[in-house]
Amino acid sequence: MSLRKKLRVVFDTNVLISAAILSKSISAKAFRHGLEYFELVHSGSTYAELAEVLERPKFAKYLTELERETFLSLVAQASLPIEEHSTIADCEDPKDNKFLELAIDANATIVVSGDAHLLTMHPYRAVTILSPAAFVQLVIE
Repeated sequence: MSLRKKLRVVFDTNVLISAAILSKSISAKAFRHGLEYFELVHSGSTYAELAEVLERPKFAKYLTELERETFLSLVAQASLPIEEHSTIADCEDPKDNKFLELAIDANATIVVSGDAHLLTMHPYRAVTILSPAAFVQLVIE
């Protein structure tokens, strides 16, 4: 598994939100496996989206302000920041293009997402796009 540690992985915001609010979810398990076995990456736009979504009032019933800040800090410290260079417009949902751009700019191997728009694009160029459950299964094998 030491080889996997060197592979870069992008986590979509929806997976990270699920991991943050549901510690026993498959998304949380995927995130923990990502932290342990891979090099996680984020861009300014993916991190900003995560921060913005976590601040939405509907998530206040799941996470305290301290828990939100702690999770954001974990993501920031445990993942490598990547400068954005690519412009991609291939996804049906334009908001999801930032994850493809990050994957390309970071030379990532995998994007982990629960978003149907991204999952139907598998594989995208040389990037594997997996659901959290499929990612966990990959790590276990």
